[in-house]
Amino acid sequence: MCLAYPGKILKISKDMATIDYDTEKRKAKIVERKYRPGDYVIVQGRIVIEKVNKKAAERWLEMIHSGKAC
Repeated sequence: MCLAYPGKILKISKDMATIDYDTEKRKAKIVERKYRPGDYVIVQGRIVIEKVNKKAAERWLEMIHSGKAC
């Protein structure tokens, strides 16, 4: 089982987004044009698959950082 970790889109260039995961930044492909810098997203296989509500993403990250997600 995998733990999905929301990341924040920093920038988009053509069909690639730079995603910030606090400890590192990664690139992921965007196949839909509905995403914008500042959006929190879930990435699977280096493809952005889902947008996450900002409040939900912040709660999710808080649980992960506090160790309560395990």
